[in-house]
Amino acid sequence: MVNREKIEDYFFLGIFVIAMLFAFIAIFGVYTSINNLIGIWFNYRYQPIFQALYSLSILAVCIYFIRERLIKKKPE
Repeated sequence: MVNREKIEDYFFLGIFVIAMLFAFIAIFGVYTSINNLIGIWFNYRYQPIFQALYSLSILAVCIYFIRERLIKKKPE
């Protein structure tokens, strides 16, 4: 039989997964909306430049997050 603490752990893990799914959907929506705003605000000749800069900045933030939060630092 599964004890109460194990069930609570599974419950909180499920809530966390659902929250992360909603966060991913929201981030994807913001990303596409900003790309559309670039298309509206900037002249068509400069759109690829701003989209490239925007994508590079998103990539830099993701790499920083992965490096700082997900990869465990070795103890010194």
